[in-house]
Amino acid sequence: MTSDPLSRELRQMFAQELSERSSSIENLVLALERADDPGNGEELQRQLLKAVHSLKGAAGLMQVRAVEGLCHAMEEILSAALREKSMIDAHKLGLFLAAADRFREAGSSLGEGETDTSAEDRELLEAMRRAAQASGGSGPRTHRPPTKLRADDLDGSLRIAAERLDALLYRSGELVTFNHVLRHQLETALAVREQMRAIRVPPEYTGDIAGIKRGLRELISSLRRSTHEIERTSIALDGEVREARTLPFADACKGLNRIIRDVAEASGKSAELEISGGDIQIDRSLLSSLRDALRHLVRNAMDHGIEPPDERRKTGKPEVGKIAISAAVTGDRIRVKIEDDGRGFDFPGLRDAADGDGDGDGPDLLQQIFKPGFSTSRTVTRLSGRGLGLDIVKTAVENLRGMVEVSQIPRGGAAFVLTIPLSVSTIRVLEVVCADRIFAIDTASVRQVIRVDRTAVAASSSVETSEGAIPVVDLARWLGIARTTEPPAMRAVVSGVASRRIAVLVDEIEGERELLVRKLGPRLAGFRQYCGAMNLPDGRLALLLNVAALADVSPELLSPQTPVIGDPRPKPARVLIVDDSNAVRTLLRMITERAGYEVVVASNGAEALKQLARQDADIVISDIDMPEMDGLQLVETIRRSDRLAGLPVILVTGREIGGADCTTVPGGANACLRKDRFDAEELLETMRRVV
Repeated sequence: MTSDPLSRELRQMFAQELSERSSSIENLVLALERADDPGNGEELQRQLLKAVHSLKGAAGLMQVRAVEGLCHAMEEILSAALREKSMIDAHKLGLFLAAADRFREAGSSLGEGETDTSAEDRELLEAMRRAAQASGGSGPRTHRPPTKLRADDLDGSLRIAAERLDALLYRSGELVTFNHVLRHQLETALAVREQMRAIRVPPEYTGDIAGIKRGLRELISSLRRSTHEIERTSIALDGEVREARTLPFADACKGLNRIIRDVAEASGKSAELEISGGDIQIDRSLLSSLRDALRHLVRNAMDHGIEPPDERRKTGKPEVGKIAISAAVTGDRIRVKIEDDGRGFDFPGLRDAADGDGDGDGPDLLQQIFKPGFSTSRTVTRLSGRGLGLDIVKTAVENLRGMVEVSQIPRGGAAFVLTIPLSVSTIRVLEVVCADRIFAIDTASVRQVIRVDRTAVAASSSVETSEGAIPVVDLARWLGIARTTEPPAMRAVVSGVASRRIAVLVDEIEGERELLVRKLGPRLAGFRQYCGAMNLPDGRLALLLNVAALADVSPELLSPQTPVIGDPRPKPARVLIVDDSNAVRTLLRMITERAGYEVVVASNGAEALKQLARQDADIVISDIDMPEMDGLQLVETIRRSDRLAGLPVILVTGREIGGADCTTVPGGANACLRKDRFDAEELLETMRRVV
């Protein structure tokens, strides 16, 4: 992991963890201060050492150096006392309580985006180091000096957990959906009124029917008022919640200058970064995925695109290369462009690496770079050669219901365009029917809808549109579902981005509406054809089609004679992450999920074994120091099991094992990584090596 600023979500999560752990440490110190029995005091010191060590590991992984340093100093004092079988004296306990206060204050600062070490932290750390050099023996217990008062939350601001804000947005989206339900009920009531008007009523029932009609009129009037109020309220609430969730696009670009500097230093190249559109507000849930995509693309531009200074001089370019990132809002989407003025794509190398896939120097060949494992590098380095970066970018963008385009810049260089919806909860969709099932297509990707003749389509793999001949795919055949009857006339929805178009054959179009998008459950998460689901006002469920997957249909699947079936991705490898720190679990989960792994988590070794009893895993990533059952005990139990003995295990720890570089792998594990020197690429490479 680099020293780039942490994501807002992780900062907030670790800030909450700091608050909880500082209270736990404070309670242990206070209990130790009151302890009279040496045996009880020694056990409290052991518990305190474990708590401090766990916090140190999490702080090291999250790169909060002030907390990590204070924890390390506390460890030194506690370890010395346990070795000497002595009790911590009052002075050191006072320093521990002051450290607990600093942890709590660091949590508040971290939630606001501050990660620097303060002068108070340095002063306290120096005091602890002096105390660690002194004897660990007992001393007179004195009262703790009074601590300074901290400001209360009386400034009009309120800190709220990200999960609560997500839930609020989801509820506002449900309100939008409920408004559609009310409109549907109003339409039903209007239809009933029209039916009532057409009924001829015998004279003796005229009075009763008049009362029913009057009640129906009142019901329709009430429904109209309710529909109007719900619509007005839902629009206002949705707008307020979305505004509260937004952050400037510039936040997604933080750390990119550091990446350019580090790569330039390692490769002898030089480049500068130019950012435009940084003030554009985007949903915070998009920020993390967008940040990862930008980092991969900038690193790719520096490694493959920007030339060394002497090569640039020979071609008449400035010695310092340029990487430009721009953002613009178009309708309900944000369009992010990343381009460089480097050498561009090596098309002969691409063709060799593609091994016959793609043709010429066109878009099909360029699309090959997004395939897993595709790389033109002849050697594997820390920066490239594994063929992972661009696949990760495409997967991350598609998970956001977006698309990624790539092109060669005529004057030299490469350009990537990421198109991502601004809304993460509700989108406007086109409802289509295929084989008696209903599906949804994001209207932002729909170019036009045309009527086609099935016999004409059967004779060709394309249809004529206002944009020319477009490849056509039958949605039913692509999804592998059977029709009961073959309709003679069909509709074709022309979808796609840039030069990649596809005409999707459907049976009929039901309409267009704004709906709440729900995440797919684990059973459908591995199917690339779908990117969400939504409840319709009439109670039916519609799956949201992934237009990017449709646009990637290979030419052989477009032949009328070849059955077009679904294209589910292979079942991803399952990773079990074991750590007692919620922030560490979340960080490791984010890294591994974005690399394509399926992830389950546990907070300690005992819980991990319960997970393994319920479902198998392909690899385990575990901390060492955890409550109930630690990582070494977990590895030992796994190695004794007939069923699990061969399960790969990677330890990620704050301990110094086998020297500073964790060179000795303890306890029968396959690999060991240090938290304070953690690097995401190193973790993923280690996982690929041991699986």
